[in-house]
Amino acid sequence: MDFSFYEYLFAFFGAFLGGFIDAIIGGGGLITLPIVLSLGVPPALAVATNKLQATMGIVISLFVVRKNINFKKMLLGVLFTGVFAALGSLVLININNDNLKPLVAVILILVFLYTVFKKNIGEVQSKARMSFGLFLMLFGMIIGFYDGFIGPGTGSFWIFAFVSLLGLDLRQASINTKLLNATSNIASLGFFLFNYEIIFYLGFIMGLGAICGAYFGAKILLRVNLRLIKVLFFIVVLGTLGKVWYDYFF
Repeated sequence: MDFSFYEYLFAFFGAFLGGFIDAIIGGGGLITLPIVLSLGVPPALAVATNKLQATMGIVISLFVVRKNINFKKMLLGVLFTGVFAALGSLVLININNDNLKPLVAVILILVFLYTVFKKNIGEVQSKARMSFGLFLMLFGMIIGFYDGFIGPGTGSFWIFAFVSLLGLDLRQASINTKLLNATSNIASLGFFLFNYEIIFYLGFIMGLGAICGAYFGAKILLRVNLRLIKVLFFIVVLGTLGKVWYDYFF
C-alpha cells in the first residue's frame, strides 16, 4: 500500500501520542489502531501492523522502568501471557472478532464504575485478594489472549487487575504492566511475522514515534502524582469504551 508524506507524518505523531499515553496508563492502541485503519488498511492487517509500532514503544517504556520490576517474580506471567497472546493472534486471522465487542464494552463499563465508586483505589496499596502466582496464570491467559486477538485497552485491563486484586497502587501496577504488555506484543508480533503480513515501512515510522512518546511517558510515570494517573486512567477507559461502542453500533 502507498501512503503520502502527510499520511506518514500524521501516523508518526499519532504514534507519539499513543506511546506517551500507553507508557503512563495504557490504552495507546485506542489512538494508534484507528490511525492505521483510517489510512485504508484492512482490519487484520491493521492489527498486525499496529503490533510492530506498539512493540517498539512498549519495549522502550519497559527499559526505562526496568529497575522497578522484579523480573523473577513476574516470570510465570510472562510465560502464560506470551503463549496465549500468540493463540489470540491465531484466532484473529481465522474468525471475525466483531461479536466480542459488546462483551468488551460491558467489561469496560464495570471497570469504570468500580473505579469511580471505589474512591481510594490505586492511591494506596491494599491487601491482595488472591495469590500472585494464580493471578499471573489466570490473567496471563485472559488478557494475553485478548491482546493478541483484539488489543485496545489491554494496559488498562492489566492495571485494573493489579490494583483491584493484588492491591498495588496505580504507579506500581502500571510499571508491572509494562513487562506483561511487552510480552503479549512481542508474542503477537512474532506470530504475525511468521504467519501473516505486516506493512513494515508504516509500522517502523509509527514505531519511531511510539519510541519517542514512550520514553517521555515512562519518565513521567516515575514522577507524576498518583491522583493524576487515576484521572488519566478514567479518561483512557472512557475513551476505549466509547470507541468500542461506536465501532459496534455505527
